[in-house]
Amino acid sequence: MTNKMEENYVKVGDYIIIQRQNYTKLHKVTLKGTVMLGKDQLELGTIIGRPVWKTYKMEPKKNGKRVFVLKECDKYESLAEQLKKDVSSGSDNRNIFDDGRSQLLSTEEIIGLRTSGLSGQAIVGQLIENSKTFRDKTEYSQEKYLKKKEKKYFEYITVRWPTIRLISEVMYRTDPVKIMGLRMDTLSQILTIVGMHSHGMYMLYESGCQGLVASAMLNNISIGGRLLHIHPGNLPQKQAIYAMNYSSDKMSCLISVNIYSFLRKLLQENSVQNENGVQVPKKEAVVNEGFVSESENDGGVIKTEDFSSDVMHRKESVISETNSLNDKLVQDSSREDNEIVEEKEIALDVVNEKKRKHSDTDENMSKKPRWEQETEKAADFLRLSKADGLVIVAREHPANILTALLPYIAPSRPFIVYCPCREPLLELYVQLKGKNSTVGLRVTETWLRSHQVLPSRTHPDILMSGGGGYLLSGIVVEGGTSTQELSLS
Repeated sequence: MTNKMEENYVKVGDYIIIQRQNYTKLHKVTLKGTVMLGKDQLELGTIIGRPVWKTYKMEPKKNGKRVFVLKECDKYESLAEQLKKDVSSGSDNRNIFDDGRSQLLSTEEIIGLRTSGLSGQAIVGQLIENSKTFRDKTEYSQEKYLKKKEKKYFEYITVRWPTIRLISEVMYRTDPVKIMGLRMDTLSQILTIVGMHSHGMYMLYESGCQGLVASAMLNNISIGGRLLHIHPGNLPQKQAIYAMNYSSDKMSCLISVNIYSFLRKLLQENSVQNENGVQVPKKEAVVNEGFVSESENDGGVIKTEDFSSDVMHRKESVISETNSLNDKLVQDSSREDNEIVEEKEIALDVVNEKKRKHSDTDENMSKKPRWEQETEKAADFLRLSKADGLVIVAREHPANILTALLPYIAPSRPFIVYCPCREPLLELYVQLKGKNSTVGLRVTETWLRSHQVLPSRTHPDILMSGGGGYLLSGIVVEGGTSTQELSLS
């Protein structure tokens, strides 16, 4: 129960979402850290050890230019509601002309008010007092003006836990190119089509998406499920995964492997089974391979051939000595006893040699790099059962990647490929149509436009994204895709 309560408190090293009105920012908490919101610098020492979903007021720091400390409060107060109470309004705006001279304060004076440490309410109050036309505006125009200024001088922030939606919105707004233009609505389509369930095993190939798709899929998997995160290069992108503050139990469901090492491991296993006609046990094959490689690389480890010849030589010496004992039965019993003791010592040396060999093999196994252990672990899962779904989000052309991974998907399971442009997906669509390994192929595009919903002011937003990418989806069936097509060209 204590651990559950601690999860709701901000700790050093946690990722949080700082929300200021409609603006959100992802930030990692440090002991004496600060964060920049526009040109305002916030000191975050106050929020450590406090619950999430708390609201804080930005109070100017003494002798600090646009540096603020946070003071916890119960709720925030709107500038429009406070400043509009004692201000009269006009009947219409017909006599108001925008000549650029209605504000008596200059730009330098307004900047001086901000750097002097005045609160947002005091600054907006000064702007109203020095405006020639504010009192002549209608009530609706005054409210619109104050909300515009409130957006600029808002003094309250809210601390929130990261969610997939918030992280997706932050990444898309910051730099859509880094996540291949993947919008939240397209991401939801991916999760829906692949049919995520908590105890399934899924494969994901992701390159150049900051780990956003992996984080979203891992969020829907509980303990007992598995996500094979396949990536090019040496290290996977996990920014979005770390941002979700997943527990160690949740992270244990994630297995990250390099695609070339992963396919090479699977192809080696297939070649061993095809040549011998018998399935070689995994553990035995790994031990032999590790021992041979270590024997070849390390000069201090005894090779198998040298070890066997040494044992045969000792056995021959034991046999010759035994024959000599039979021929010389007349010798005294003391010499007989000494030679028997010598035989036992040689046999004991042989046993100790074998034990040392096995201990060296176990030690070599424990020294395997992490990426190799993860690759073997992923191959073990695929040998037990095929995956329940496949997702490909790649900057490369997806044809070879899909051809390589499709045989490891169980029949009647879905696959989905995302691409920012449609031409690669159309080529892949034609290629899959020529085979009998998939059905229900579709190339789709989602179209999203947000709306402003207010009383008597509901309309679509003027600015919108040009597109959210394209999806190729289908279902795997028993067909003609052979394992010979697994090699990447």
